[in-house]
Amino acid sequence: MTAKNPGVYQRASDGMWVAVIEAGVTAQGTRRRITVAAKTEAAAVRKRREKERALDRGESGTDVRATVRSWGEEWLGMKVRELRPKAYSAARTYVRVWIIPTIGRKRLSDLTPGDVRAVATAIRKADRAPATAEGAHRTLLNMLRDATREGHPVPQRVLLTKAPPVPKSDRQPLTIPEAIACLAVAGQLPHGTRWLFALLHGMRQGECLGLTWDAIDLDAGTLTVEWQLQRLNYTDPKNKAAGFRVPDDLEARHLHAAWHLTRPKSRSGLRVVVPTEGAMRALQEWRKVAPANPWGLVWPNRHGKPALHTDDLEEWHAIQGTACVGHPAGRYYHVHECRNFTATQLRDSGADPLVIKSLLGHSDIATSQGYMRVDLEPRREAAEKIAGILGVG
Repeated sequence: MTAKNPGVYQRASDGMWVAVIEAGVTAQGTRRRITVAAKTEAAAVRKRREKERALDRGESGTDVRATVRSWGEEWLGMKVRELRPKAYSAARTYVRVWIIPTIGRKRLSDLTPGDVRAVATAIRKADRAPATAEGAHRTLLNMLRDATREGHPVPQRVLLTKAPPVPKSDRQPLTIPEAIACLAVAGQLPHGTRWLFALLHGMRQGECLGLTWDAIDLDAGTLTVEWQLQRLNYTDPKNKAAGFRVPDDLEARHLHAAWHLTRPKSRSGLRVVVPTEGAMRALQEWRKVAPANPWGLVWPNRHGKPALHTDDLEEWHAIQGTACVGHPAGRYYHVHECRNFTATQLRDSGADPLVIKSLLGHSDIATSQGYMRVDLEPRREAAEKIAGILGVG
């Protein structure tokens, strides 16, 4: 439902109407925004007037009785238009599954470092991954920092609570024989080029599934990565006609159901890939038999719909199983570890760090280095070297 009053919106999480008050700046120089919520738009506007009068009288603009639960829900309502879909979904899970059930009844003003640590303890007792505890901790501190900006009395020592330790990631690249074996299996699939571009050019899963034919210039021999396939949440799951939850800074094109094409999260994600001649020929052959679809997707599913990330992952696992390939830890390699392979081979072939950065779409060289496991010419030469290693021409 569209608000009639400026600065008022209906919160997707619970249907409550929220009115925003611009209350100057904080001591840190950031904008201070106070919100009030009610069941109707008119009531929210009325509460805003009352709060504004209270502020004019010099009264506190916050509720000293605010709890982690009440602020957590209010905070999610604020972040729904700020965070990227994946980031918001993760934050919502941390808040509603772990933070509120563990310390939701505690007042913000009464919090202690022990309360913050209690969330990580609850996650460990539930035998969840250390990364979950670290993510919940990070979300909680972000939530509490925003509370202080809003004027809530959060003890400063709470914000200094040390994050729980996270074991070093076991992600690593496939070996060259493993990558060759996987490509041999993928080559038996009509759309095997999808995995060729993952390993040869380090394209992310969403970038591959969101690639469209109009982004490929066969004459110039280039491919522009400018969109990714992403699922956006409905504003109201019970009323899909209400549309989707789209952050203010996210450019999105609706495709089918909840699937959209969205811009990469950073400008570095927008880049030009220079495929090898063999890869371009393979794409031309695939186009002759690729499922028709109204959006021009290069690798849709066999029904001409956007390919689901879960189905894509299952296929990657099946390829590894058939190729008798697996991670040393006893699991299948993640889809993202194809990028580790690409980065490693680029470095091993002596590619310049700036070339690696431009090829993989990293925001800085340090990020690229995080994908490399071994020691380190223009883009096409770099791709040709990897193609030679993989024997794909």
